[in-house]
Amino acid sequence: MPQSSRRQGPGLVDACVAWVEARIEGQVFRPGDRLPSIRALARTRGVSPFTVVAAYDRLADRGLVEARAGSGVYVRPRSAPQPAAPAPSNIDLAWLMRHMLDSGRVQGPGLGVLPPSWLDGAQVADSLRALGREGADRWLAAGGSHGFEPLRDLLQQRLAGMGVVARPDQIVLTTGITQALDLVLRELTRPGDAVLVPEPCWFGALGMLAARGLRIVGVPCGPDGPDLERLEALTAEVRPRLMILTATAHNPTGFTLDPEAIDRILAVARAHDVMIFEDDVYADLGAPGAPRFAARGGLDRVIYGGSFSKTLASNLRVGFVAAAPDRAQALADAKILGGFTTPEINERLLHRLLSGRTYSRRTAELRARLDAARLAMQARLEAEGFTVLGRPQAGLFLWVDMGCDTNQLAVAAHGQLIAPGALFSPDGGVSPWMRINVATPQDQAFAALMDLARARAPGASDRSA
Repeated sequence: MPQSSRRQGPGLVDACVAWVEARIEGQVFRPGDRLPSIRALARTRGVSPFTVVAAYDRLADRGLVEARAGSGVYVRPRSAPQPAAPAPSNIDLAWLMRHMLDSGRVQGPGLGVLPPSWLDGAQVADSLRALGREGADRWLAAGGSHGFEPLRDLLQQRLAGMGVVARPDQIVLTTGITQALDLVLRELTRPGDAVLVPEPCWFGALGMLAARGLRIVGVPCGPDGPDLERLEALTAEVRPRLMILTATAHNPTGFTLDPEAIDRILAVARAHDVMIFEDDVYADLGAPGAPRFAARGGLDRVIYGGSFSKTLASNLRVGFVAAAPDRAQALADAKILGGFTTPEINERLLHRLLSGRTYSRRTAELRARLDAARLAMQARLEAEGFTVLGRPQAGLFLWVDMGCDTNQLAVAAHGQLIAPGALFSPDGGVSPWMRINVATPQDQAFAALMDLARARAPGASDRSA
């Protein structure tokens, strides 16, 4: 038998086929990619070129690859899209977060961000190019514990415009509002401590609190904000270490607190020695001129947190906290110990984007567009027979009673991302409520979702009979 035949035995060919096939399935080699040459793959696998030729022929017979004369062997495009992953039997926080982060492909009213088409990608790209012309030496340093100082100077001025007084050394830059809250929880709480939150509450905060072993105490909310009498009673009863609150454009209900409500909550916090973390991630989408806890109560009682990912780009992970001097230093130290410095290139980019008048003009345009979308969405939902909590005057969301178990609606709504009410509750119980992003297109897919909700409501079959 010729030597070449001995070196292309069936076992070696099978192994070579399996090696290539695994990398195609794992998308190491993607449709349209050129595969390694016959000689290159033979060296990689330690086999004869004849073995690789036989393996490629077998893969071509299966329709996985194709040979192009004078060019090489390529992965063939798939003839049909791969089936989507099966819908889960239940929806949990991890599932929702994964699919939100895949929002480029997943659509639906459960998304927590503005559509990319609403944002100014060209301005971000121009600013990135301008940064690249500043010289490579700027990107070689590690950065400071508090973050890029010119950006903190700029944030000081922005906060002053809202009535929040903070020196630059009282501002600590973070990778978004999530790290800001994580640092606060790490410094202020210990497992078993009680933390008061509005109910419903941003599910990211609920997940972080549960992961740290904290007792989550929900304060029922109406269209104007938390039930103040219940908040005062619960504070006296459970002696929380921290309150997590929002003054405007609350996620998910959209409420904005009036000054009297803020002052009353601050009085309760002072009487019971409770710190407030003010989550103002939607600050620039909130009601213009809305009062803030940090403005009315100062930073001795309040730690203020903000971010710009909602108005500029989800991938621009720059947030910040503003706090009393000693507390700000402790948070900066915790940041260093937990993850070193934050990326200064992002902070420099944000500084450039916030400088000048363009950002203020763009956010004003976004608020006006959201106002129109909110009114249209609320009118549509109410015309369809669904109940919206209050009439929010700002923000990205409406809190809607769909008349059915929205957890099961999320399971049934194939191809659309749904944010069911159970995820916004500390106990995760069955809920008819759902958060709806007002920027969601009111298209055929949205109409189908409304039909699906009505069909799942109790008594729907009786009504249709």
